[in-house]
Amino acid sequence: MKKFLLAGAAMTLVACTQGSDIESPGATDPGTPPSGGGGGSTGGAVSADACPTGFAEGDALDLPVTGANPTGVDQVVCDVAGTILSNIALPFKDDDGDGIPVAYRISGRVNVGEDVGADASGGDPAVLTIQPGVTLFGESGSDFMVVNRGSRLEADGDQSAPIVFTSRADLEGTQADPDNAIGEWGGLVILGRAPINRCEGGGTPGMADCENVVEGVTAPEAQYGGGVSDDNSGTLRYVQVRYAGFPLSSGNELNGISWGGVGAGTTVDYVQVHNNSDDGMEMFGGTVNLKHIVLTGNDDDSLDTDNGWQGKVQFLLVKQIDGRGDNGFEMSSAGTTVSPATNPTIANFTIVGSTKATDPGNALRINSGHVGRFLNGVVIDQDECFRWQDAGNDNATYDGVGTDPTFNSVLFDCGTGGLTIDDPETPAAVDSVTNDPNNSQEASSITTNFQAGAKEVPPMATPFDLTTIDPFFEDTDYLGAFGPDETETNNWATGWTFNVFEDPGCPDGTTDTGNDINGVRVCEVAGVNVDDFTLTRGNYYELSGRVEIGVDVGNDGLDPAGDPAVLNIEPGVSIFGNSGSDFMVVNRGSQIFSMGTRQNPVVFTSEADLQGDVSPSLRLDSIGEWGGLVILGRAPINRCEGGGTPGMADCENVIEGVTAPEAQYGGGVAADNSGTLMYTQVKFAGFPLSSGNELNGISWGGVGSGTTVEYVQVHNNSDDGMEMFGGTVNLKHIILTGNDDDSLDTDNGWQGNVQFIIVKQRDGRGDNGFEMSSAGTTVSPATNPTIANFTIVGTSKATDPGNSFRINSGHIGRFINGVVEEADECFRWQDAGDGDATFDGVDIDPTFNNTLFDCGTGGLTNEDPETQVAVDAVADDATNTTSVDVNLIDGFINDSAAAGRTAFTDLPTNIDPFFEDTDYIGAVENSADDWWADWSCGLAADDC
Repeated sequence: MKKFLLAGAAMTLVACTQGSDIESPGATDPGTPPSGGGGGSTGGAVSADACPTGFAEGDALDLPVTGANPTGVDQVVCDVAGTILSNIALPFKDDDGDGIPVAYRISGRVNVGEDVGADASGGDPAVLTIQPGVTLFGESGSDFMVVNRGSRLEADGDQSAPIVFTSRADLEGTQADPDNAIGEWGGLVILGRAPINRCEGGGTPGMADCENVVEGVTAPEAQYGGGVSDDNSGTLRYVQVRYAGFPLSSGNELNGISWGGVGAGTTVDYVQVHNNSDDGMEMFGGTVNLKHIVLTGNDDDSLDTDNGWQGKVQFLLVKQIDGRGDNGFEMSSAGTTVSPATNPTIANFTIVGSTKATDPGNALRINSGHVGRFLNGVVIDQDECFRWQDAGNDNATYDGVGTDPTFNSVLFDCGTGGLTIDDPETPAAVDSVTNDPNNSQEASSITTNFQAGAKEVPPMATPFDLTTIDPFFEDTDYLGAFGPDETETNNWATGWTFNVFEDPGCPDGTTDTGNDINGVRVCEVAGVNVDDFTLTRGNYYELSGRVEIGVDVGNDGLDPAGDPAVLNIEPGVSIFGNSGSDFMVVNRGSQIFSMGTRQNPVVFTSEADLQGDVSPSLRLDSIGEWGGLVILGRAPINRCEGGGTPGMADCENVIEGVTAPEAQYGGGVAADNSGTLMYTQVKFAGFPLSSGNELNGISWGGVGSGTTVEYVQVHNNSDDGMEMFGGTVNLKHIILTGNDDDSLDTDNGWQGNVQFIIVKQRDGRGDNGFEMSSAGTTVSPATNPTIANFTIVGTSKATDPGNSFRINSGHIGRFINGVVEEADECFRWQDAGDGDATFDGVDIDPTFNNTLFDCGTGGLTNEDPETQVAVDAVADDATNTTSVDVNLIDGFINDSAAAGRTAFTDLPTNIDPFFEDTDYIGAVENSADDWWADWSCGLAADDC
């Protein structure tokens, strides 16, 4: 049957909606309704649209009543059937403007053109053009479309008006279980003349005479393959294929989209296959490239590659259906001796495996000579990530790119089975991962809705430079399908996909308050939390009173009343309090993973800040608007309450600022792990219970060196920015701005390392940059941190301005590569170190190396009997100076005077492997050194 159509105006499809998908800004295709359609069908009036000329009208779609279709008007159906032998178009057609355009039924097997053969010597080709917003559907597995060799499908949708291939049941809302509905029509088959490696009836693999018949199509069969690498089968852009798939027999099924010998001249960009009964996409050889692909809920494999496919893929999301599905990628070739092997290159992919209770499949099943290269990916699977069977050259060793499957910058978050199944080839699989140190095997930090977290971006990840591979690839600086700049409502998959992004809701462990702030839902976090939970993006989280993570397990971890828990916080989450009584305590044995990114930091702040009623420039002195963050661990301390030996496991204490009940810290586990704070801000916090008993921005009590603290800022706290109560935790890339007392307060035997710390006191307020104490000159171990690459800018307060360093009560410390700019004396030195009047060196007295002191009117140190020991501590190293003035750029970046100073080098060797080697003093080398930018506030501008 020949048909022809004139192109009509492209308009946005208005459809019903199923579930609670987040929509991107602007128009979108929100999907289909749940069973029952929110009110049922009227079975009455039919839209007044007419089918385009040449199309017969079929049985109308009995649409459910929805907000977009309040009277349940039925949808006109135009049948597409037989073999199309001329160039035709399916227009978007809504004659009466009711938002219910005609839909096109794929009636039986629909062929686009006749097969022209491998050499294009026969057949009658055609072009089928589908306009944006058009919906096509089938009613059973016998309804499917085949685009034969030599013909083209030009399905070029828009982000706001995707082209949708789906089922009648989907459109009519009659699916009993939409989440698990599959196989409601046949699918889409696209065939081309590009090379393949599995030949039927003779031929040479990879040559023009190598042809095969595609799975799932019979009576007659349909052939693919040839010698035209850049063959063009058309365009699929902004296309959905939903609820398809049909098995003729085991191993002979219609997939969502079957690609047979499709060439690189074909454009495939922004395509989704959802809930197919077999594979989402199967690649039968060819060279076609794919970009921006979403494969969700498919019942077998999401991406099945075979028969010599040589294509490239970038930006691929695979999400297997819960309780169903097999492998994320099933990857085969024609055997280890057949050339060319199946050998795709796939970059920026995310695979989330099935949660099936038994036989859950694997993220990657690679067999029968398949090679492939996989870059900048994230793999999450509840069981083994690999099933490796005769992969590559079938040796027991990994033999490199182009020979064996190769992985670069891929994070493997594997389940109980580990990386790979127990198989003789396990070593090759393991070696393929360990060959690149930028691969990792650890828990992923991608968000619930698949955006990159802290572990998928630098500095925790090292993405592969894709510009070295092929011009097809866009360069990216992250692992996985989605970057850290993207959000649930603004990413490459929003606006045109179906059932991908969950409504954020209020996650388990929180309660919906029924309130919002500027349109963002507010969820409450309250009480004692003994179950692990995650604060997901898309909401604000209100701390209601004292919020505890876990119950204290005691100094030995064995307290029978203890009950540890883990709090995970996704990038971009904001958590707030409304008064000093709203604060969070992470108890001993529990953990917090505040996993922000440079682009989307985690923010702890006040309700007033989020309300945004006052501009940041008018909030320069805002402090104490909520309580703060308290993190407690089991690492050693030196100040014991109620007995115990300093530095030993029985030495415990109660943390400042927390009462009724008190909260304890300390123990004997130097490497204790309280979690991770990465790219995290704490703003406008602090609360005094009484003098000397206050909540700080962050209070660290006995926190161990197993804890990761990098890229953390405390801004405008009413007491100290950070206070270190013993422990061994290390800090890197720290910003302390505008705090009302001391910026960094160290006490109780803290033994940590710090590198890259900016302290900028608030004009007219604040006390000391560093206030540094111990438990007395005779108590061991003393408080003794090592701090490198620091910049302290003191307050300009007119009276009692404080000092950059107040060091007392036996505190030691070593200070390297520093820049100190102070309005008054740089030091207040009181019983520091061993308490005598002479400087006695490293680990006895505070020691300074390669530090520039630009002190104010009071000089280096205040008038005190111990002045001389302070002077000697600086004079002992000739690389220190007190005679150079600085004019720091933006008040914290090295100027030429600081840049001219000699640095203490080879810090990893000479001091500790924790440190990075630097050839400059201060926290920020120059204007190009921007580690502080994007994620912090209040440094270069009044933007907090």
